[in-house]
Amino acid sequence: MGVKAYINGHNAIDDNKSREFQPFVEANWIHNTQPASVKMDDVSSDMRGTKNIGELKVGIEGQVTPRLNVWGNVAQQVGDTGYSDTQGMLGMKYSF
Repeated sequence: MGVKAYINGHNAIDDNKSREFQPFVEANWIHNTQPASVKMDDVSSDMRGTKNIGELKVGIEGQVTPRLNVWGNVAQQVGDTGYSDTQGMLGMKYSF
């Protein structure tokens, strides 16, 4: 479950062009019903603190041309017993 807030950005220099950008901030609650674990041979390893995770993400999505979209974000997750995870993502989509 989460919430996302964004704003549409357009600069006057981009008038008569299809460039648009959306900076955003997103907050999520991730509830896992099963523990994350792996077992190899007789050795089992699990990740503690991942049942309930809070996530905060900031980023930007943009349309550079009608065929080219780009996006990027950084996210931080925090859970119980010291669990934390930091992620980053960059992406591009070109339509032929």
